[in-house]
Amino acid sequence: MPNSETFTMPPVYDFVKKYMGEAETSIDPFSRNKRWATYTNDLDPNTEAEYHLECEDFLQKLIDMGVTADLIILDPPYSPRQVKECYDNIGIKMAQEDAMGGAARKRRRALINKLTRQNGIVLTFGWDTNGMGGNEWAIEEIMLVAHGSDHNDTICMAERRVIEQRQLAFA
Repeated sequence: MPNSETFTMPPVYDFVKKYMGEAETSIDPFSRNKRWATYTNDLDPNTEAEYHLECEDFLQKLIDMGVTADLIILDPPYSPRQVKECYDNIGIKMAQEDAMGGAARKRRRALINKLTRQNGIVLTFGWDTNGMGGNEWAIEEIMLVAHGSDHNDTICMAERRVIEQRQLAFA
C-alpha cells in the first residue's frame, strides 16, 4: 500500500539502500524521520532531520558550505494536496507558487546540479519520471511500485550525472 513514509515500503527501501551503499556523501532534502543520508532536512521541525528548512534554502546552505555529493534522494510531496497537508501540519500557509510544482522543480534541479559530483546519482520518487532530465543525466534505473486498486503507482528513478557541467567565463 502507498505510504507517506515512502521508504517504509520494502521495494523502495531496497532501491535506496542499493545506491546508498555506493555513496560517500549523500543528501536528503525531504528526509522526514530517515537519518540514513549524510545531510538530512525536513521542513517539519517535529521530524528527526538534522535541518528544518525549505528545500531550496537547505540545498543553497549546502552549496555555501562547499558540500558535494555522490547521492541525492528526492522524495518531495507528489501533489499540491500533499504540499498543503505538509504545510498545514506545521502551521504554514501554502502560497499559490507552492501549489505550482514546475517552477520549484526547476530551481531545485539547478541547485542539485551544483551539488552533485560527476557520476553522482539522483534518486527521485513520485508519480512521474521527470527527474533531473537534460543531457547531463542518464537514466540508470526506473522501478514501478504498483499499489493496486485506484492508488497511483510510486515511480522510483535513478539518474547518473554523465556530463560535467562547465562554468562559462565571460570577458
